[in-house]
Amino acid sequence: MSLRPLSAGAALGILIIAGAAIALLLALRFAQSEADRDSLVWQRQMAVVINSREVAIEEWLAEQKKVISHLAENPSLRIYLGNIEAVNAPQNVENMAQAAYLENQMKGAAIQNGYMPVLDQDFKLKANLDKQRVSGLALTNPQGQVIVSTPNMPSVIRSVAGFLDQGAGKEVISFGPYLSDEKRPVIAFVAPVFGVQDDNSAPALGFAVGIKAVPDDFYQKLIQPGDISQTAKNYIVRKNGAAMEYLSPLPMANGDVTPPLTMALDAQNTALAAVYAVQSARETTGGFSERMNYEGKNVLVTGRKIAGTDWVLVRTIDSQEVLGAIQERKRTIIWIAGLTILAVSILIILIWRHGVSVRVARAAQQQKILSRRYEKLSQFLQIVTDSQPTVIIAIDGHGRYSFANAPAIQDAGLKAPDIIGQRISSVRGRLQSPDMEKYYNQVMKNGVPLSIIEQLPGNEITIKSDYVPLLIDQDQGVLMVIEDISELVQERERREVALKSLVSTLTMVIDSRDPYSAHHSERVAMVSRAIAIEMNVDDVTRETANVAGALMNLGKILVPRELLIRPKGLSKNELETVRSSIMKSADMLETVDFDGPVVKCLRQVRAHWDGSGTPKNLAGQDILLSARIVAVANAFVGMSSARAHRAGMDMEKAILLLLNDADRIYDRKPVTALMNYIENKGGAEQWKEFGTPLAPTDTG
Repeated sequence: MSLRPLSAGAALGILIIAGAAIALLLALRFAQSEADRDSLVWQRQMAVVINSREVAIEEWLAEQKKVISHLAENPSLRIYLGNIEAVNAPQNVENMAQAAYLENQMKGAAIQNGYMPVLDQDFKLKANLDKQRVSGLALTNPQGQVIVSTPNMPSVIRSVAGFLDQGAGKEVISFGPYLSDEKRPVIAFVAPVFGVQDDNSAPALGFAVGIKAVPDDFYQKLIQPGDISQTAKNYIVRKNGAAMEYLSPLPMANGDVTPPLTMALDAQNTALAAVYAVQSARETTGGFSERMNYEGKNVLVTGRKIAGTDWVLVRTIDSQEVLGAIQERKRTIIWIAGLTILAVSILIILIWRHGVSVRVARAAQQQKILSRRYEKLSQFLQIVTDSQPTVIIAIDGHGRYSFANAPAIQDAGLKAPDIIGQRISSVRGRLQSPDMEKYYNQVMKNGVPLSIIEQLPGNEITIKSDYVPLLIDQDQGVLMVIEDISELVQERERREVALKSLVSTLTMVIDSRDPYSAHHSERVAMVSRAIAIEMNVDDVTRETANVAGALMNLGKILVPRELLIRPKGLSKNELETVRSSIMKSADMLETVDFDGPVVKCLRQVRAHWDGSGTPKNLAGQDILLSARIVAVANAFVGMSSARAHRAGMDMEKAILLLLNDADRIYDRKPVTALMNYIENKGGAEQWKEFGTPLAPTDTG
């Protein structure tokens, strides 16, 4: 009689553990999915902020370079410097007068643009004070010797040498920031000066140099308006040999602020946030990672390379602020699930212990009652697991089967009693991975759940397997949940192939109907995809923009062909008929099942950022991002592509026109992304054939 309660209790314990493990697995999955979603939200917020600060800093640098560029292009300055080089003799009276005139011009430019200290602006002030040599404008000869400068101009040798080290190109460069002789951070801007009759292929007559103390308004551009994060920090760094230099002020935990260019750390320390930001900014558009900041605190970090400089913009947020709430919610879910399972288990154990501790006279009856209860509970749990379409297996610490539901038994081709106690290697099922024993050993060793998706060799079956560590009778084990996802994978592949074929076919139909804009749809899709990648949007938005760009002109098959093949001379109503064909495209595709909101995107392509487009009053962020991207791509392709009656517009001019309409017709972000792709990512070379005229082919 003592063996029956023992065997019933063991079976009940196994079923309880199996049910508890399944519940725990579901809780872990839910908690992890919530944590992943919250982490992605934080990363997107960080990307938006750092992209905004990157644009602000680059705009500030562009404004400073424009001042030096205008100075280098000044005709009087170029004539004067040309005369000095031609004569190559001591200054005469005329040149001295011209030098004085140019010096006054440079003083005016320096005062207007912040290149002259406040004391130097008062020309009546007596030179009794020791004036600081921090900022100023200067004109030098090719060797870097100053010819004309504003008063108290600091040394320009370091700046000109930096320009020459970078190849002595034709554009304005920035050098620095570095500490001046007065230990103040300054930035130098250098531009080559060419003769009035010379082009940029001739050697430079000299250099226009501007040295400027880094103003407070530059550091203010690191601050994001409306930033609600409590621990976020934005700062600028650069790698200088084996040192990581911090170029902007650094707020410290004690409330102090470390001045710029006074902190340098080891650039080989890969645990440092600044080191990761520099590496990721060079390799990609900036990833995300958890590292250690300059104060030794764990932070979430991302970085962006500032164009035209050796600077990297870094944004960090304390890991505790980002991950604290996420981890707390995960722990809460797991604790609640664990306590619930524990409470149910304890309750069942107490009932069982009470049943075996009653009097002998009632022991048999109570045992029968308890046995029935255990049997029903066991049957219930077995029914629950057997009703699942997935294979559920429990393997003990010795690598033997301790539990298998009906699908697992059926897959193995064995009877229920025969599979218990078998080793993993001795059971061969249709859905069994050849690496199952390897995954089991890995989970047993690490104690960490494992999820694997793999295609089984020798067939087209794809399975998803979850391995969860268990504790069975104080012995470790692993719960395995195996699901056949072959149909899902095959269906997805079929849908992707069918959709690509549909898009390709419809694109050919579109281009054949409108021979004067052949390849327009293909090009709009190509440019839309490039903009989406440059903006680092999600996969659904990227594919939506790509497909919508390819199909936006489908409605032209309903437009009279004589309107399409007429190169010019369309009336206002005829032109509107052609333009409104995009709405017909949306109507024709209404019933097609796309993965993203392609039809909605097509209906919003003609919407304007300020709400003046179609549909009316649809404006700003309310317009789908994919529609904003396609609108910019369509306008750019239309302007830059050649037609039978005109040549394609220069890409730079097309971008300038798009920028002029930014924040009115177009969203500025896709325009900026397109400009960056053309200028810095090889877009101009990749799309140079846009401007080549195509002979129209009459396909009837």
